[in-house]
Amino acid sequence: MKKIILFANAIALAGFLASCGNSAEKSETNGADSTATVQDTSAAMASGQPEESFGIPAPDEMFGFMKDLGGAGKSTTYLNSPDNAKNYIDTKTKALNFGIYATDFLYCSTFDFGAEALKYFVNVKKLGDDLGISGVINQSMADRIKKNIGKNDSLTDLSNSLYFSAIEELEKGDKASTLSLVITGGWIESVYLVTNMAKKFKADDPAIDRIAEQKYTLENLLGYLDKYKVDENVSAVLVQLNELKTVFDQLKEETISGGVSAKSGKKVLGGGTKITITAEQYKAISEKIKGIHDSFTMAK
Repeated sequence: MKKIILFANAIALAGFLASCGNSAEKSETNGADSTATVQDTSAAMASGQPEESFGIPAPDEMFGFMKDLGGAGKSTTYLNSPDNAKNYIDTKTKALNFGIYATDFLYCSTFDFGAEALKYFVNVKKLGDDLGISGVINQSMADRIKKNIGKNDSLTDLSNSLYFSAIEELEKGDKASTLSLVITGGWIESVYLVTNMAKKFKADDPAIDRIAEQKYTLENLLGYLDKYKVDENVSAVLVQLNELKTVFDQLKEETISGGVSAKSGKKVLGGGTKITITAEQYKAISEKIKGIHDSFTMAK
């Protein structure tokens, strides 16, 4: 059985998480102490095929990391305009932008943009209705969100719950290809927003390092999407993400043994693999992500 594992905070997932297998994530995940599991409806279990797992950090993990760094560069400038929702008229654009708007909603919740958060919830609900997952985005949820505007932690928990409940609902509804597009939209948006928070390249900047580590994340996402490439919408997105992979493939990996890194001079416990990235490579990755992001959000 194929599954995709989204790393996230335990509080956000309480109440509906199932236990899951090992992640295929190649890099360490800071603060990822529980996982949300989304699996397809293939006959793998019945046929005795081994389970496949694909680890994808959730937007919550990315934004939480940036908030822990101080949240420098946070802004609503780069969020997808709520006015664009009227342009999403087919399943592909609705699914991608459900993931994008849900991520924008989470971004607003995380970085104290409460008034804007409500605008994004409206579009999440609308696209959720169109995708057949209105059950998890009901009036009760809307009332709770309105009640918690200005209460950052509570609003973040609610937005997390909404995101993962929607994923679970798509899974139960046997909408695997739609789910893969939702997750793609959410991942692209989260990386796009973080690149705009960390616009200026600095060597050994933890935010830049986190972007570089998305090389592994992208490989996992591509592996997941490849299972549904028979769907023409997924196939089209795969072409774009493979172009992004070509850019990420330019990054070099450095094996670090326990002790002191020869390159940074910093102590490294246990060793591991570190990705190195230059200013030019970071610019190329940021520009490619922006191009994909814009193709998703500006669709007409």
